[in-house]
Amino acid sequence: MTQPRVWKIHLDRPLAPGGWRSLSDAERERARRLGSARERHRFMVAHAALRAILGEVCGVRAARLAFGAENGGRPYLALPHGRTAPGFNLSHGQDTPDFNLLGGRGAPDFNLSHSEEWALVAVAPPGSRVGVDVERIREDLDCLAMAGSMYQPEEVDRLREADPSDLRTGYFRLWTAKEAYVKAVGVGLAGLRGVLVHEESTTHGAVLSPPSPPGAALPVRWLDVAPGYAAAVVTAAAAS
Repeated sequence: MTQPRVWKIHLDRPLAPGGWRSLSDAERERARRLGSARERHRFMVAHAALRAILGEVCGVRAARLAFGAENGGRPYLALPHGRTAPGFNLSHGQDTPDFNLLGGRGAPDFNLSHSEEWALVAVAPPGSRVGVDVERIREDLDCLAMAGSMYQPEEVDRLREADPSDLRTGYFRLWTAKEAYVKAVGVGLAGLRGVLVHEESTTHGAVLSPPSPPGAALPVRWLDVAPGYAAAVVTAAAAS
């Protein structure tokens, strides 16, 4: 399966020229309803960056991009006028290997996640689905208590056995993998409790939702975003 591409966006940077105009009326209204100037700014930067990335991938002006939503609320990209995504080499990005869209039919899949000052945008070629999650590692969370109510027993055992200095990071690594998984498969956060994460290394692992067989596990890759953050990306094949 082709690796997705991931972009890292610092949300406290200035809004790009034309960023406000590229947003839809609905996105502008969502920004206006946010409670603080910082939240509004970060929302605008994230969604303008998402549009800029997808517009370049698809060869469509950012303001003309249209989005829909699956039954569970997962957004998808609708290319205007039945346009197909061209073969386009995403060679200017960072963080992951390049891929080509191969002239595939339909639109690429995408996912956006943001936490405090950082956002991630992941894009996968047609025929794939991608989920990405970034989380600020919180110091005010009782990680073992939360894991006991949210995680699988073997994951809780792993956290209990971890060095105390690694417990908090380990908790959020598992969380980001689980959330990226449910976003990739489109089951929503209600399915997060049933997800099991196998850690194969510090950068790679596998995620599945028991009682699915091990062969149904999806690959997860943990990303280095910034100190104090955890992040993960999961890729799945699109349903035929």
